[in-house]
Amino acid sequence: MLDSLHIENIAVAKNVNIEFGTGFNVLTGETGAGKSIIIDSIGLILGDKASKEMIRHGADKATVSAYFSNLAEDVYTVCDEQGLYYDREDIFSVSRTVTVDGRSSVKINSKTASLSQLKLIAPLLVNIHGQNENHSFMDKSNHLRLLDEYTEIENVITEYKAIYKELSDLRGEISSLTELNKQKDMMYDILKFQIKEISSAKITDLEEEKKLTEKRIKLRSSEKIVKLASNTYKVLCKNESGISATYLLDKAIDSLSRLSDVIPEASELSEKLKEFNYEITDIGEKALEYADFEGDEPPEIQLSRIEERLSLLQKLKRKYGGSEAEILKFKEDAQIRIDNLEKGEERLEELKHRYKKAYTNALNKANDIHNIRVNGAEKLSKLVMDTLTFLDMPKVRFEICVSKNESNGKVTLNQYGCDDVEFLIATNVGEELAPMNRIASGGELSRIMLALKNALSDKNGAGTVIFDEIDTGVSGSTSQRIGIKLFEISLSTQTICVTHSPQIAALAQNHYFIKKTEIDERAEAKVFVLNEDERVNEIARIIGGINLTTKQFDAAKELISQSNKIKTESK
Repeated sequence: MLDSLHIENIAVAKNVNIEFGTGFNVLTGETGAGKSIIIDSIGLILGDKASKEMIRHGADKATVSAYFSNLAEDVYTVCDEQGLYYDREDIFSVSRTVTVDGRSSVKINSKTASLSQLKLIAPLLVNIHGQNENHSFMDKSNHLRLLDEYTEIENVITEYKAIYKELSDLRGEISSLTELNKQKDMMYDILKFQIKEISSAKITDLEEEKKLTEKRIKLRSSEKIVKLASNTYKVLCKNESGISATYLLDKAIDSLSRLSDVIPEASELSEKLKEFNYEITDIGEKALEYADFEGDEPPEIQLSRIEERLSLLQKLKRKYGGSEAEILKFKEDAQIRIDNLEKGEERLEELKHRYKKAYTNALNKANDIHNIRVNGAEKLSKLVMDTLTFLDMPKVRFEICVSKNESNGKVTLNQYGCDDVEFLIATNVGEELAPMNRIASGGELSRIMLALKNALSDKNGAGTVIFDEIDTGVSGSTSQRIGIKLFEISLSTQTICVTHSPQIAALAQNHYFIKKTEIDERAEAKVFVLNEDERVNEIARIIGGINLTTKQFDAAKELISQSNKIKTESK
């Protein structure tokens, strides 16, 4: 349930705190006092679109925070799936901040979360039902979902969807293979040519292009390499003149060796020169290797062959993939496609057999779902009719039509089964049943929606349900009957109702009065919890307006007394 709500800088709500109670909570107040701001603020907590225009003038941001307790297990399941922090022993909190630059941020249990994560959790926390919700009830596309919500066939639907997915996959494979078979001869020739072209390239090294490119760079500079590498060798090791670095070092080594008889340190220097001589010889021979190009062919011929090979590899890459590995994979896949072509008819027959079996399984499961929906539709229609009778609509006929989708006399399946579901209504005697959006008025639609919500109240999973001015278009005893149904819903689900009806307000277990005041020449909304005497005053105000009389106060007291009896009987 929703324990408390804190609103900061949302329009006229500068700083509002509301502590909600269990059962039936009612919010009343004069028009423009700020009741809609409360609902809009809760909407932000549920992931509704945020707008910087909501921020109170002069503030740089607005924040709404909600605190919940006694949550359903489904909330914690979603938290686990989304990696959201929670402590079962602590209050569950959600906050939303909107800044003047239009940005919005979300925190769940004081930890940053995404808006998409909030929207996954929101339906399990609170459901808001207002005029927009009424329009959704008129939308036929929602009727199947609402019926399934009542019948609680989620597990059966899940089983069916697995079968339907197999059916869809087989249908796609059959379609693809059928089309392939139509072009079998042409495709066979194309695939054979592609395999032959790749095979003739004889690709064995997956890094061949890289290695050839490196070798090409070397070959393109072959003249320069030969000249400089040879020159290096001649200078260091051996040349036509006979005078090289190693020759001169040998002379120096010999001289130092002879000097060692006189100067002992000369022997050490001689040894060092020998080491230098070895290193210089190694360097010279290594340089000479640079000038030695592999193969017997001249560098320009080798370069020509490399260019041809690289050109071939580039051509194959453009046609079959961006690397040697992808080219070989293309060849492998092409061979598989040839194998499939060669046994295509056999494979197609096998797929058709499997499809027929899967279709039968899917159709059987869809028929099971259809029967469940038909039975559920009958029960839900009766519940709605009984509630509508109680809500002063005894002549109204309400029916949920469940029919199978068919095409050319054959049942057609989709991911939800085979059913077309539509809510039909006739508001006057003698009228034919027709879609709700063509028949129902605002007041009638509100009562129909309440009747449906009354039947679904323990099915939707949310711990709190909010009704925004459900009394629109009704008054008198009908309002009281609406209030009774709302109170009945509150026996199993925390219920919050924004109302202008004294009959509904009188049934509240917790009554909140929203008042717009003026502080420092700025309008501010304040919320007060009313005691019994204050409730009498507020209900009298709703009954009578500005100038209240003793009769109106007496009427308010009598209405509260009657409502207390009704609440006792309902429990």
